[in-house]
Amino acid sequence: MKQQGTLWWHLKANFLKVSLLQKIIRGAQWTAVGTAGTTALQMVKLAILARSLAPEELGLMAIIMIVIGFSHAFADMGVSNAIIHHQDITHVQLSSLYWLNLASGVLLTSVVFVFSSRIASFFEQPELQALTMTMSSVFILTAIGQQYRILCQKEMQLGAIALVTLLAELVATFIAIYLVRVGYGVWALVYSTLFASALTSFVFLFYGIRRHHKPTLVYRHRELKGFYSFGFYQMGERSINYISANMDKILIGKVLGTSAVGFYNMAWQLIVFPLSRINPIVNTVAFPAYSKLQHESDRRERYYTASIKLISLITIPMLVFLFFFAREIVLVVYGAGWEQTSILVRILAIVGISHALGNPGGALILALGRADIGFWWNVFMGLLISISIFLALRFKPNVEIAAYTILTLSLSSGFIWHYLIAKIGKLNYRPIVRYFIKVLFVSILLGVSVKFIISLFKIESNLLFILAGVSFYILFYMSYLVLVERAFLNSIFRFR
Repeated sequence: MKQQGTLWWHLKANFLKVSLLQKIIRGAQWTAVGTAGTTALQMVKLAILARSLAPEELGLMAIIMIVIGFSHAFADMGVSNAIIHHQDITHVQLSSLYWLNLASGVLLTSVVFVFSSRIASFFEQPELQALTMTMSSVFILTAIGQQYRILCQKEMQLGAIALVTLLAELVATFIAIYLVRVGYGVWALVYSTLFASALTSFVFLFYGIRRHHKPTLVYRHRELKGFYSFGFYQMGERSINYISANMDKILIGKVLGTSAVGFYNMAWQLIVFPLSRINPIVNTVAFPAYSKLQHESDRRERYYTASIKLISLITIPMLVFLFFFAREIVLVVYGAGWEQTSILVRILAIVGISHALGNPGGALILALGRADIGFWWNVFMGLLISISIFLALRFKPNVEIAAYTILTLSLSSGFIWHYLIAKIGKLNYRPIVRYFIKVLFVSILLGVSVKFIISLFKIESNLLFILAGVSFYILFYMSYLVLVERAFLNSIFRFR
């Protein structure tokens, strides 16, 4: 009987492992589909808007999104990720969290609405007041369906998330383009953003009520005690992280004006595409997966190592290519008048590599319940970035100095961050470092070779120059993957 019980336990454990693996693979596939679709749509939208709006207008929108994005850190009191972390949650707890989330949305809308005049005064841009007041309603719209999006992520129902996000982005893109064409200017971006938030939120609401739970009119504070300690650290970490990530834009806008923010933000948009569109394919799946493997250190380390290697294989060659072909890409995507952005793209592409490899560590620490580590790290980085950029702009007030400052800080702090991840997660980082150096070396070698080969053809058209470069780069890189990385890529589909 004891042997039968042991056999049953092993069969059950293996079934759960396979089931989790299948969810991870399906989740990554769906996230990849949604990511590819939204990336294409946003690239089209950016290309059209860059030709229709002035850098000053795009700079205004960048400032508005910074304000809204910062406030989003407080939108649910930081407890959304706690829902993923805690594996057993009662209906009463979910109902209480839902009403807490909705109340936070109303409060944030009110706060941003009231302080909109001060925001406009800080940046010395009067038109910011009306824009910010209107955008403040996004918090209420998001809060309506936010919990159900989190529940879908927890249960790895990432197909639903991908489809809803793609649908919302498609509609928002058409609205933005149409409104810009008929003369709405920067308001086109505001209205399209609000519509996308409303559509996403209500679809998740209806889907979640049918698939997960229907909130009841109950709020019990005592039921949420276990969530608050996790949530407050999350809220603090996210807010400080957002400040440190956007302090460059805030200070550039204050010191150099909205036109400089427009050039700088459009450079970041090109860098963000590989990062925010590729990393979620791994990270959206990683946090719930790590949470389910909190007590299985060996499997957790293998998942983490594989995720870093996979991100390296995808993001490093993309950003290295962007570095070598920055001028041509900027002129094709944004058009004439954005040449200054190409200089910034080269600098920020290196920053992007550092950020891409650092993101999975945050998901791992969070899954281990150490939200406090991320909080204090971001406090340190927020202060360091703020002081450094402020001093740099006082010394030399131009937008390039801010980019070089961010580059210096990213490279130096990246070593410390990965050291912390290795210690807290008890990870062997030597294979990861060796793999990173190998992929970076190969990517740079290919970039130099392809740029040299393409230059021999004397191609006049920037578009044809890029297409030729992409073709050669993909051909060479795919050959490398087949000859050198085949074993690793095959192992991804055999993970246990």
